[in-house]
Amino acid sequence: MHLRSITLKGFKSFPDRTRLDFTPGVSVVVGPNGSGKSNVTDAVLWCMGEQSPLAVRGQSMQDVIFAGGHGVQARSSAEVELVLDNADGSIDMPMGEISIMRRLDRNGDGEYRLNGAKCRLVDVLEVLSDTGLGKEMHSVISQGRVESIVTSKAKDRRLLIEEAAGLGKHRKRRRRAQLKLDRTQENLDRCLDIEREARTRLRPLKRQAEAAELHERLERQTLEARWELVRDDVRARRADLGTAEAAARTALAQRDSAQAELALIAQRREQAEIALSAQTEQRETVARRVERARTSADRIELRLERAQQTVEQVGERLERRRQRLTGLQAAAAADAPDESGRERIAALEAEIERLDVDRQAELELELASLEAKRALAAARVEELAGENAVRAAALAEASEACELARAAVRAAERSAEDARRESARVGAELAAANQFLRSHASAPSGERALADELEVEPGCELAVAAALGGRLRSAIVPDLASGQDLLTRLGADGGSALVAGGAAAIARSEAPCGDARPLDELVRGPEATSGLARRLLADAWLVDDLASVPTGFAGVAVT
Repeated sequence: MHLRSITLKGFKSFPDRTRLDFTPGVSVVVGPNGSGKSNVTDAVLWCMGEQSPLAVRGQSMQDVIFAGGHGVQARSSAEVELVLDNADGSIDMPMGEISIMRRLDRNGDGEYRLNGAKCRLVDVLEVLSDTGLGKEMHSVISQGRVESIVTSKAKDRRLLIEEAAGLGKHRKRRRRAQLKLDRTQENLDRCLDIEREARTRLRPLKRQAEAAELHERLERQTLEARWELVRDDVRARRADLGTAEAAARTALAQRDSAQAELALIAQRREQAEIALSAQTEQRETVARRVERARTSADRIELRLERAQQTVEQVGERLERRRQRLTGLQAAAAADAPDESGRERIAALEAEIERLDVDRQAELELELASLEAKRALAAARVEELAGENAVRAAALAEASEACELARAAVRAAERSAEDARRESARVGAELAAANQFLRSHASAPSGERALADELEVEPGCELAVAAALGGRLRSAIVPDLASGQDLLTRLGADGGSALVAGGAAAIARSEAPCGDARPLDELVRGPEATSGLARRLLADAWLVDDLASVPTGFAGVAVT
């Protein structure tokens, strides 16, 4: 085995990277004392795995790192690389050169590398053991070592010869094997102790296991019984839900009709209010006209009273004139009549007769006019009073119709509110039942169930559950062998499994009625799970009313 080169960096007196190449033959390093000749042999020993600081002339392993000098800074690590010539195949490795490198930091971290790859110290020793090299192979004989070998005891000399002959490797392997056998024997003794202790506990554990299996079986039977009870309860709640939905639809229809009637009544009320407003205006107009007529009648009566007073005054004046005429006639009879006096008397009498005729004619005309106006005013008052009575009756009828409409609206709103509360109650109970079903619809042995990975269109959960039945809590397995293995593990407790399989054509029958929807279009989820659910629901239909399903329908219909 030939040492081709050695590279030192930060090792003792070599602060910078230094490479020493050795050619075949004898190589000699010459120099004065303290020049670092022995550091080269220390580097060889240290790189080949020496673990004792004393062997490399130090108190601790960090002493091999360059500590600094005049003008030269200390190094943080030491690194030595040996390159061995393996051209003759002395080392069982498919390489012509073997590179061994050791590195050490000041914090104590170190590493070994073989041809650049990280390795352990034991790997380096194994590689060097076949070549006669190593920290204990005496491939490096330092000063005074020959004398210690010659003067050593026979036993120590024998160990040195065996090491030099390469027997140390096998001794170390035997030592490691012996240590492994000792540890294995200790583990075997410990396992035997554990086995003996476990055998003492096996019988009560067996009884506990049987009791646990019995408890699990009873719990499963109890769960199935509760499942059946919940299914019956769900059927009853579904019937109640159907009744409540029918009642809600009826209430909604009644509310819609009431709202339509209310809209009509509101329209009629608006028209009545418009008519009432118009009638109110007309009534006010008529009232104003009646008031004006009454005022006119009062004025006419006042004028009539004044005319009567005028007549009385004219009569008084006429009576005074008559008395005066009588006096004049008497005076004329007493006096001697003359022609001028007679003419004046005749003129006065003619004037009096003309005044009487004109006064009488004027009074008659004025009385006739006043009577006609009074008759017209009375007739208008009676007509307006009749119209006022008719409009008051229409207003009372419209107010009564509005009150009836308000009562009908309040009743419809109460019915709708009751229907909404009933629908909310049934929906809450149904949601609680669905939650209970989901919490108990678990697959056997903790496998993933069909219900766990299936998503259903909101509002159609009960329909899909009714169509799938107990298959909702069946375990999903990838193939038939897995399903057989699962059922074998369940044993007498039983169970069910669904094989996911691949995609297959879905054969669907004719729709039972016009409003029917295929259930396989209402489910979603992962491709394998949704495909399995669609195949199971291939011939299932969602209908609004079972009465619409024909008698000869061969598929599955759910509401």
